[in-house]
Amino acid sequence: MRLLVCTTEYFPHGAGMANVVYNVVQQLKGRGVECTVCSPKGPDVRLGSWPLIERAGVVGLLNYWYQVSRHFKNNDYDAAWLQNPFIFTKNPFKRCLVTMHSTYSGSSELGVGSLPFHLYESVVARIERSCLTRMPSTTLFTGVGRPVREELERIGVARDRISYIPNGVDIGRFHPSPDRTGIRKRFGLPEDGVILLSVGRLIPAKQPLTMLEIFSHLEKQRKGVTLCIAGGGELLEAAMNLVRRMGLENVLFLGNVDHGRDLPDLYACADYYMMVSKYEGGMPPLTLAEAMASGLPCIVSDIANLRVVKEADCGVVVAPDDPATAAAAILGYLNEEHPDHAMNARRYAEKVLNWESISERYVNMFECLTTG
Repeated sequence: MRLLVCTTEYFPHGAGMANVVYNVVQQLKGRGVECTVCSPKGPDVRLGSWPLIERAGVVGLLNYWYQVSRHFKNNDYDAAWLQNPFIFTKNPFKRCLVTMHSTYSGSSELGVGSLPFHLYESVVARIERSCLTRMPSTTLFTGVGRPVREELERIGVARDRISYIPNGVDIGRFHPSPDRTGIRKRFGLPEDGVILLSVGRLIPAKQPLTMLEIFSHLEKQRKGVTLCIAGGGELLEAAMNLVRRMGLENVLFLGNVDHGRDLPDLYACADYYMMVSKYEGGMPPLTLAEAMASGLPCIVSDIANLRVVKEADCGVVVAPDDPATAAAAILGYLNEEHPDHAMNARRYAEKVLNWESISERYVNMFECLTTG
């Protein structure tokens, strides 16, 4: 099978989408599928402009997908795999699978972010709806979370054309480690005490400021707890300023951590993973999957895509809107012993979230496209 993969992000450039596509492509290649990857940074075909996407958002996305539709106008691929496409001209792909990692419609419905940002998302959501509902009738869709599948339905995509395929994790790279002390020394982290780890972009949907407010209550009530935050983003400066204003002493900002070299060890030396997002597209989000594979009990907000923690019985779910109440629930959880939660997290990742099993589901989708 000759498969064209079109994505605006591809590892090592980008975030969640980049990692999902890369890992699935590697598995597909191992199965004999000939994959050609097209993104603003390659590796096989370069179209669009990554700086334009970073600066101008939807304008850069529309530019990339316009170039894709023109460049592959007379393509002879067996199928195309498109990630969050914004094709507003004629779609040249008669056999294509669209994978949505999140939707602007979903985040717009929740009103994530400030008013200008929310208004921007509302406009982009209308463009997104127009692009997706104009796809050829033979197009199949997948969502990396069940809520994304529901959002696609509300946008106007027929339910029988939408499947749910979860995010995955490399269980060989992300795993527990017996050398926590040595790893902590290398990162300059406290060798004793409890480390809560948060990994990901500091953006409104992930509510990093709310997480800090929750931690401020924890720090007052329990000694020896450190919150480590890995990642950058538009709210990084605001988060650092909030830490100073509240006088928090046990918060460490690690910046962007190398995903290939350092991130597996960072998970392995922590005690718990913390995520209080208001919206996530993936189920589970990639960082949560990585934390579970690393054997970390998880502290997460009560939203649909994070309730996998309940399903796996590997942590606690809290309502972050009331920081004091959320902190009390977390404190109660920390004061109890849950040795089974670490094992449950790892076991769930091995059984459900390994890339080999997930790539098999994508292969089935491509076979449906090419033989249906």
